[in-house]
Amino acid sequence: MRRLWPGWLLCMITAGLFAYVAFIQVPPINALLADMRIPDQLPFGYDLEGARTVFAAFRSDHAIAQATGRTSASEAYVSLHASYDLVFPPLLTASLAFCGFAALFRPSRPGQAPRLAAVGFGLVLALAFTYLACDFIENAVADAMFGPKALALEFNQSFVFVLRVLTTGKYVTLSLAFALIIALWTWRLTAARRSEAPGSGG
Repeated sequence: MRRLWPGWLLCMITAGLFAYVAFIQVPPINALLADMRIPDQLPFGYDLEGARTVFAAFRSDHAIAQATGRTSASEAYVSLHASYDLVFPPLLTASLAFCGFAALFRPSRPGQAPRLAAVGFGLVLALAFTYLACDFIENAVADAMFGPKALALEFNQSFVFVLRVLTTGKYVTLSLAFALIIALWTWRLTAARRSEAPGSGG
C-alpha cells in the first residue's frame, strides 16, 4: 500500500477542504440569509416556493449590504463558487476514482480481479465524472439565479427545475459512487480473508 500514499493524501486534503467549506465558509452565508440553507446544501434542492423564498432572502440581504458597505450573502456565495467550490469538485472526483482503483490495486490474487469488480470500478469513474459535471453546471445556474446581477431582476422561475435536477443528480451520483466503492472494498477484504484461510490453496 506504500505506493498508494499520494492517493490517500489526496483524500485527506479533499476531506479537509470539505470540512473547511462546510464549517467555516458556508455558515456565515447561512447566517446572512436568516439561517436559510444555500441550494448546494439540500440533497433535493429547493422547490419553486423555496427557491422564491431564498431569492427574496438574498435580495433583502444584498440591499442591506449595499447600504452598509459590507459583503452580501449573494457576493459571498458567488465568490465561494469561484474559489473553493471551483477546486473541491475535481479533488472529490479524483478521490473517488482513487478509492475505486485502490480496491483493485494488488488484489489478494494478482491479476485475478473479477470482471464484476472491474465493471464496478468503471461505474465509479462514470459516476464521479457525472458528479463533476453536475456540480459545475449547478454552480453556474445557482450564480445566474442568486448572484448580485440576478437580484436586480425579477425572480427567474425557469431555472428552478434545472437547478433542482442538477443538485439531485449531484447527490445521487455521489451516493451511488460511495456505495460502489464500499462494495469494491468489501470484495477486496473478503478475498483477502479467503486467501489467508487454511487450505485456500495457491
